[in-house]
Amino acid sequence: MSSRFLLLLVSLTLAFGNCFAGTFEYEVKTVNYKNLAARLYLPKTTEKVPAVIGFGGSDPSWGFAEANGQMMASNGIAVIGLVYFKTEPGLPATLDHIPMEYFISAIDYAETVKEIDATRIGVVSGSRGSEAGFLLAILDPRIKSVVITTPSKVAWSGMTTSQSAWTYQGKDIPAMDLPDLENATQIQRFEKALQDSEKVRQATFSFEKIGGPMLLISAENDQIWPGTPMTRDIMSYLKAHDFKYSAVHKSYPTDHGFSKETAPEIKQMIIDHFVQTLKSVGL
Repeated sequence: MSSRFLLLLVSLTLAFGNCFAGTFEYEVKTVNYKNLAARLYLPKTTEKVPAVIGFGGSDPSWGFAEANGQMMASNGIAVIGLVYFKTEPGLPATLDHIPMEYFISAIDYAETVKEIDATRIGVVSGSRGSEAGFLLAILDPRIKSVVITTPSKVAWSGMTTSQSAWTYQGKDIPAMDLPDLENATQIQRFEKALQDSEKVRQATFSFEKIGGPMLLISAENDQIWPGTPMTRDIMSYLKAHDFKYSAVHKSYPTDHGFSKETAPEIKQMIIDHFVQTLKSVGL
């Protein structure tokens, strides 16, 4: 689901890289920790830096990690960019039954890096990865800041099975499956599934457990799933549960992959969010 956004993000990193380059040089290291397939993008500075864990959605490539690493490490924020299926040996072959413990181990790794201030860790993801991004922030209080693009408010089934895409402590995260509808588009199947209020209730994330500010960015003409309506529902949920941190929703009149016209603003919003919520708080 995220491949179009991923390709756009990668291409725009190249096209607009100089516009968003900060004052920091950085190095890229292969992470050697447990079973993580990850790369560390580390700013060169004598001070401890915050870190963001970044991963993509249904596209298993390194593109999302690379794009976010370039974008944020030059602004003084380390990035632990990871892949979690198919791309590297030892990873699950498909986006099915991915253990949330895998993502949590990226936070554990951050605590071993002496250059990282482990009290200032965030997460950035999008599309199918939005599910894991929300879950990571909910399950682990060490996540202090969140950015999600094209969000889902619920967990969904895997790519090849009707069972959940995500597990925790050996159990499936409650998830929703897409119905088989003749001649229906993908977004129509999502919309039909979301009409089942009881299943939605069971699969909705406990957003009130997230321990830091959130930036949510949606596409109003999303042709994959109803991301903007779901994000509005997230904002309503947060208000109803008296969420104590700031939560900002910005939507754009584009499809799931956004556009070249909106990308510079989106990228700057993401940088600014993490600078303000992770980097500036440590100054």
